[in-house]
Amino acid sequence: MLCVRSRSLIAGVLLFMRLALFLSLLTLYGCQESSHLDTVLNRPHPVYTAVVSEHSTTVPQGITGTVEARTEVAIAFQVGGRILKRYVDSGQIVATGEPLFLLDAREFEQSLEAAKAQLTAAEAELIHAESNLARDSRLIEQNSISQSIFEASLLSKRAAQARKEAAQARLRQAEIALQHTSLTATRPGILVNVTGMPGQVVKSGQPLGILADTRELEIEVFLPRSVFPPTEALAHIDDARIPLKLRETAGAANEYSRTWRSRYQIESSGSELQLGMLVRVSMMVPDSPTQVYSVPLAALDERGSNTQIWQIVDQQAQPQTVAVVGVTPISAQIQGQHLKTGDRVIALGTHLLVPGMPVKEYAQ
Repeated sequence: MLCVRSRSLIAGVLLFMRLALFLSLLTLYGCQESSHLDTVLNRPHPVYTAVVSEHSTTVPQGITGTVEARTEVAIAFQVGGRILKRYVDSGQIVATGEPLFLLDAREFEQSLEAAKAQLTAAEAELIHAESNLARDSRLIEQNSISQSIFEASLLSKRAAQARKEAAQARLRQAEIALQHTSLTATRPGILVNVTGMPGQVVKSGQPLGILADTRELEIEVFLPRSVFPPTEALAHIDDARIPLKLRETAGAANEYSRTWRSRYQIESSGSELQLGMLVRVSMMVPDSPTQVYSVPLAALDERGSNTQIWQIVDQQAQPQTVAVVGVTPISAQIQGQHLKTGDRVIALGTHLLVPGMPVKEYAQ
């Protein structure tokens, strides 16, 4: 019995020693892994850099503009109905007052007849009320009727007069509605994208096309934010040069291209200009008061609420907030404090950087 107990005790001691040895080895391995991880994190990460260059704000002569009409009006009926006739097609030049569309006018003609009948009835009621009032006026002078009866006749006459005026207004409305069944050009110009077809039921105000007034043409260009549009420019068509004058600039940049729309008024008549054609525009643009720089597009880091670039300071990556004023497929135009020509910025993998990360520079 004693022998069995001794064997059990020895087995327990051996098991404890094995467990202690296993835990010691595990602790030693974990320390080695932690030391290896710290070494990896503190090892400088290789990064590619690029040089910050000065961006010229002078617009080249090859900028492209589009000929647009200053006034473009959507053509639409002021009443709803079914289109009976279509007189014009897309691209057709029309004069003021020229018919464009015609609605089925039968319903409006019936409304006009009903309004005339209502006016006739209202006029008859007014004549009857005036006759009663004239009779009661004589009777009240003879004290043959009471004052209340006379006042009732007077009120009846006023009510009949109001009904007549209302009937006259409804008649005018019916006449105007009937006139609106014929849609005519309100100004001379060219029709763009006419869509209405005979048999189509349309509602009031539904656009059936665009009427562009060709008497006043403009040239529309899109400029980067860093370029302030000059007041004068030139449009080049073959060997001809047409002077342009700035009329308006959009109040907000395009959210995708980050460019600003500007429209230039054509100073002289150019019969060779056609709506929608592309022309070459040249302009002299003064330098921007705030210096603009160019960096690779991949150097931008748009994590967070502000756009930033990364520079190497004391062998560590440090961010700097910048303002983007324009982009191209391969580069970005930026403005920022403490930037100067010749600075180097990290050009790739900026989405992996954190402030203070040790880096090793590889110039592109």
